[in-house]
Amino acid sequence: MEFIESNRVHLIQRMGMITVKQIADDLLACNVMSYEEVNTIACEKVEQEASRMMIYMILNKGSEACNILVKSLEKHNPFLFHDLQGYCTTGQVEQDKLNDLIQDLKYVYLSSAFQKYHPLGSDIDIIFDLGTAYTDVLLWKKDIHNSRKGQLTLNVLLEELKNPCIIEGEAGKGKTTLLKRIAVLWASDNCSALKKFQFVFFISLTSTRGGIYETVCDQLLFEQYPIHKQGFMKMLLAQRQRVLFLLDGYDEFKPQNCPEVEAMIKENHKFKNMVIIATRTESIHKIRQFGSLIAEIGDLSEESCMKLIKNVLTNKLADGLLNQLKEATSMKTLMKTPLFVIIACAIQMGESNFHPSTQTLLFSTLYDLMVEKNRYKTKEITENHIMLSIDHCGDLALDGIFDQRFDFQSEDLADVKEEVLLASGLLNKYTAQRLKPTYRFFHKSFQEYTAGRKLCKLLTSCQEAEVKKGYSYLQKINNISDITNTYFNLLLYTCGSSLDATKIILDLLKKVDQHRDISQLFSLKDLALESKYTERSENITENEDLNKTNKDIFADCVINFFYESSSKSALSRDFEEFFCDKSIYINTQNIPIYFSDFFRYLPNCVSALGLIKLDFFGNCSPSEEIGDENVKDLQISSLKTYIPEKAVSLFFNWNQSLRSLEITLQDFNKLKKRDIKYLGKICCSAASLKLCISNSAGITGTLNDVLETCKNLQDLSVESTPLTVEDERQITRMTKLKTLHVRDLQSENLEGGLIDGIKKLVNAEGLVLDNISMDEGDAKKLAEGIRNLRELRLLYMNHLTAIGDGIIYIVRSISDELSELEEIQLVNCCVSSDAVEILAQNLCHLPKLNVLDLSENYLQKKGKDAIHRLVDGLYVLPGMKVLMLPWGDDVKVCLTKLLELLETMPQLTKFGLRKWSLTDVEVRILGNFFEKEHLENLQHLDLAMNCVTSDGWLSFMQPLISLKKLVFVDFSSKQDWVPASLLVCKLSQSYLASFLRTPSAD
Repeated sequence: MEFIESNRVHLIQRMGMITVKQIADDLLACNVMSYEEVNTIACEKVEQEASRMMIYMILNKGSEACNILVKSLEKHNPFLFHDLQGYCTTGQVEQDKLNDLIQDLKYVYLSSAFQKYHPLGSDIDIIFDLGTAYTDVLLWKKDIHNSRKGQLTLNVLLEELKNPCIIEGEAGKGKTTLLKRIAVLWASDNCSALKKFQFVFFISLTSTRGGIYETVCDQLLFEQYPIHKQGFMKMLLAQRQRVLFLLDGYDEFKPQNCPEVEAMIKENHKFKNMVIIATRTESIHKIRQFGSLIAEIGDLSEESCMKLIKNVLTNKLADGLLNQLKEATSMKTLMKTPLFVIIACAIQMGESNFHPSTQTLLFSTLYDLMVEKNRYKTKEITENHIMLSIDHCGDLALDGIFDQRFDFQSEDLADVKEEVLLASGLLNKYTAQRLKPTYRFFHKSFQEYTAGRKLCKLLTSCQEAEVKKGYSYLQKINNISDITNTYFNLLLYTCGSSLDATKIILDLLKKVDQHRDISQLFSLKDLALESKYTERSENITENEDLNKTNKDIFADCVINFFYESSSKSALSRDFEEFFCDKSIYINTQNIPIYFSDFFRYLPNCVSALGLIKLDFFGNCSPSEEIGDENVKDLQISSLKTYIPEKAVSLFFNWNQSLRSLEITLQDFNKLKKRDIKYLGKICCSAASLKLCISNSAGITGTLNDVLETCKNLQDLSVESTPLTVEDERQITRMTKLKTLHVRDLQSENLEGGLIDGIKKLVNAEGLVLDNISMDEGDAKKLAEGIRNLRELRLLYMNHLTAIGDGIIYIVRSISDELSELEEIQLVNCCVSSDAVEILAQNLCHLPKLNVLDLSENYLQKKGKDAIHRLVDGLYVLPGMKVLMLPWGDDVKVCLTKLLELLETMPQLTKFGLRKWSLTDVEVRILGNFFEKEHLENLQHLDLAMNCVTSDGWLSFMQPLISLKKLVFVDFSSKQDWVPASLLVCKLSQSYLASFLRTPSAD
């Protein structure tokens, strides 16, 4: 009672509503207060009034009630309690004892017991030292919304430390090591940012007991320490931000075991010691809101990985491991996690024959090591029980992968010996903060490996029941996304475990690739699988491009499986069927080693590929070049090249012919002679070559040298790259060219250049000239030249705004000589009404034409008559797929006649009436036409720059919805038009992928 009366004012002002309610609950439980009294206090909105009300109630109830209140206060708000007890000065704790505490802590942190540890557990006698095993980590500063805000080093983190600070990271990222490193830095006085702290306490939250004082004594000091608890708590209150707590493993922390630590984190404003908490990513949601500074441990850099390996291993072992990892690029992802680097090093110490060229080999070695080294722990259990338990562990892993489950419960282990899996280290058991224990593999990747190992065993078993079970899992993998994403690692480790399993997985890949029922894989009865495949839209370009990209990724994925299987040439014929007509993409800035093995061991598969795509970037740092002599050994000279060494090595000593090769040269400011030589070697390895050059002023003047090495060049694209006359002449000498695409070329056309020599490209099937410098005279020369291109199927001439009446000569040449043309695109190309009439009169000479795009051309006053004649002429071409019309005065009067024509063109996929001055009346007519479903294949509709109101477009919505294949519609307006809200709602309800563009976007 004396305590309450003497501290009445402080209690009223400082207890806070949370503490008041907690104490009130305790008083209710002890029958000191009634339900009515507790409710009265809890309903008080002003916390000081609630405190005052409770204090006076308890004072009236006597000393026993006051004692219960005081004990409850000490339990729920120990900081306020100790402060009010009078521990606000350091006088009662002798300075000598505090100095002794500092020295005792430093002695602990600098001791071998603190700094040395067993990376694979205490039962495996491999020891690492924190002093050598620690490498600098990269930290990402984050906000409470989990967004990264910038990078931090450890020194910067400590200098900018805010309270409390949270360190998050996945298992094995090095959170514990980081906190221990901070403690060691403080103890060794080697960090200026830590010198402001008088005391640093490293606490493992997995084994807290009692209060802060009891935990510190248990973990760092000893029981009956000379400084008693009250003195210790007084010191913490007095020192405030000169005390740093390093709290490790919040994900395993049980708050009820040590509420003082929980309060230190969540109510730090009451007791202002500095706190750094480490927790796994999956648990940070519990404390993210309390963090003033949140930092995520990033991936281990390649430099830090190398440093760690060199520090931990002897020179000989380190060099061996580094060389193996350098070749095994598939290991790079795993090596970004410190735990896996430690494992690789530890295994290297104990297994002289360990070669981590694949991920499977790493995990296989680790798996066998864990099982065999710990077998003595379960010597009392029969061998049969041990094998059954380990086998069931594989079932857990495999079922978990397909259920996306990584936590397991006691009932999952009901039929096995739990101690076998725990003793071997295959599973870890977590009991903190749980009513029931949870079991996990120590890393997700290890679970995936264990699952792959099990699946391999099932598929290759001699027992039909096990084979049937294995195939039942494969039935669940029935699309490319499953293979390249969801189950990629599972299949990777399955292939890495057995050649026979690889053959079975390869059969699965073939069936998925061919969109056939997966059940066709299985000869066993009762394994039918009902698979549903989305029908592919044959005419939608966007879907075709997306599908093509997915197939590229799929092929790359299968190359990964080949490399992981270590099959070399053993399964070359099995893989060849899959790779036939596939395409692969190789980013030459980062070529994985599996491509080298693919070219080396599966040359038949490389030759079977339909296309190999290589991108070279001149803006990257030049690489060391390959020497002239003995290229096989890739001897390095002192010169530099811009063509990467690895890219060249794939094609040197290549004795077979590739079917098709597509090479892109982008952003080259310079091209050396040796680069040209290497390009020539790569280019001549393909029967068909496509060369794309973009934004590469450094190639100007040397393009002729490049092209001389491209004997089989069939497709050439030059974009935003100036050309000399000699470059242009060399282009016209490439008489095997099938396609020529020149874009954004504004240099003057000189005598004997591209325009003059275009007539030599007699085998050309495609010609694209887009935004190049050309006047009327040049156009007339071009018109004469293209008369010789009788094989031309595609002619695109866009944005040639200065050719004037030269377009008439071009159209006449088209009409007279180019009867094989299938596609004509003359966009923004000075097309006049006379040119349209000439074309209309001669459409009968172009029987194969199915694409005609004359958009962005103004026909002026004669436009109406020209469109009438064009519509009449188009009746001879009922197979039209694309029709984009020019605009002119009063052309909208041709709409009715045009729609009659469209009834004869059921294959039309793209249609445009841009700038036709259509009004609500014409749009309604157009809508009525669409509702009759004459154009059921229409995918692209361009009605931009017309004069339609929101009401007009609203009436047009229902007809649009009837066009089931429509994916693009443009009805942006001439004016600053804002669609009405009802129109917007109607659009949002439709299933169209519509693009609304403003005039400025055009």
